[in-house]
Amino acid sequence: DWAKQEFPHLQGLPVDLCIFTVATKQRMSSVEHLDKRSLKSLPKRYLELLLVQRRDEPFQDRWALPGGFTSIATETLNDAAMRELKEETNLDATIAGDEPESKDMIYLEQMRAYYRPDRDPRGFIPTVAFVSLVNEARLPGLRAGGDARQARLFRVIWGASRSVRFESEDGAIALVDADLAFDHAEIIRDAIAFVQQKMMTTLVASKLLPEEFTIAELQQVISAVVPTYAPSTTNFARDLVKTKSRDGMIEEVLDEAGDLKKSTRYSARPAQLYRFRSGFEPRVSIYPGF
Repeated sequence: DWAKQEFPHLQGLPVDLCIFTVATKQRMSSVEHLDKRSLKSLPKRYLELLLVQRRDEPFQDRWALPGGFTSIATETLNDAAMRELKEETNLDATIAGDEPESKDMIYLEQMRAYYRPDRDPRGFIPTVAFVSLVNEARLPGLRAGGDARQARLFRVIWGASRSVRFESEDGAIALVDADLAFDHAEIIRDAIAFVQQKMMTTLVASKLLPEEFTIAELQQVISAVVPTYAPSTTNFARDLVKTKSRDGMIEEVLDEAGDLKKSTRYSARPAQLYRFRSGFEPRVSIYPGF
């Protein structure tokens, strides 16, 4: 209370947000011309990142991660990250691990702090990076915050030795590390590795999929985030689905009549729909058999 009264505008640590989505692009503009008997009728999916163009110095007009300073009198780091996400996407978030977690809330997790004397020309200013995963269907509300000219999604283009570049959805803007403000290229590389690790060890893929999905859709989302992961469809489904004798992370969806629910969204041959099992907790161990 004393801090609020004495220093109502005092700024604390900044937060930076790495907001990712997996964007869908249809392979052809007209569904009448799709070969629905072919896997080629599946859309393409790409990992994309939200960047903002800075309005003010330092790094005026350069592209950067959205973020801002916490109000030291009124906000925690988590509060500031949730506020910044709301300002950029018009979406409410819940911090990973907080309970209860509504399916309507956006996934947001603190990644790490960056604290190096030369990272900000204004002085010795650290930052705390957060990672968010947002389903593309919920992103039409994108808007630039008060200190940015514009906000846009950029496709992540993979290169060798952790190198990445970024291309706007319309292809008009292409960025490399040197085009980004502050040390945001380093933060983004770390965030990509962070999201990839989460994708392979948790149920975070559920944040990027509809509630009911096909095996092909799940594979595409994983591969968009982790391009090196390419299992066979048969083994992939067999190992993930719950059966009477084996626990599993996904289960078949049934319709109101109790029959298997299927979709012809991307194929003339109906594909089985699945969903993540409620309450399933993945276990990861370095020890065999655990």
